Amino acid sequence: MNSTHQPEGPPAPPCGHLRRTLGRERNPVSRAVDRARSRAVVLTVLGVVLAGLLGAGAAAVRLTAEQQRTTVATALLYRVEALVAGSARKAEATVFGGRTAYRADAAWDFPAGRTNTGVIDVPRNTEPGAAIGIWVDRDGHLAATPPSTTSLVADAVCLGLFLFGLLSVLAAAGLRVRLSALDRRADRAWTRAWARLEPVWSGRAPRDSHQD
Repeated sequence: MNSTHQPEGPPAPPCGHLRRTLGRERNPVSRAVDRARSRAVVLTVLGVVLAGLLGAGAAAVRLTAEQQRTTVATALLYRVEALVAGSARKAEATVFGGRTAYRADAAWDFPAGRTNTGVIDVPRNTEPGAAIGIWVDRDGHLAATPPSTTSLVADAVCLGLFLFGLLSVLAAAGLRVRLSALDRRADRAWTRAWARLEPVWSGRAPRDSHQD
């Protein structure tokens, strides 16, 4: 018999870990270290659930804040039509995702009685004279396009998933550290028990000392 091998405790299904943690498991071979393992598993599962709730909460807060900020910013902007004055040309940089951006010279009337000119983003095949909707401030200067609801939701979801993933990884790492510590404790207990029982089991111990 190999003295360095420690028999594993009874395997526990997912619901078995909960019963064992609550002390409702009726298994005579279940050890204290097995109950400690089950407690670690249950706490980790609860930690992952909490991470999901925190991630969802962070996403909701982020979405609400960004929607409010966008609403305030959009209230100070105006949507006007710009007339393209030249052919579309490739921008020097590409937009997010690797898609090539195109720009063209354009002119627009805003505020009333004032004509402004500038370079605006346009679709690839835009022809001169085409009307393109743009956003400007109260002085008629070009402004960044307010983010769409889809982009706001995507940003919030990414934040929530990142937070959930980070906390879940930390919970899993904590579980691994805890289980490793419990395994070392169980190994030491098994070594001590084997040191006491092996002489008796192998017959090397005197009978009278065993009887005592």
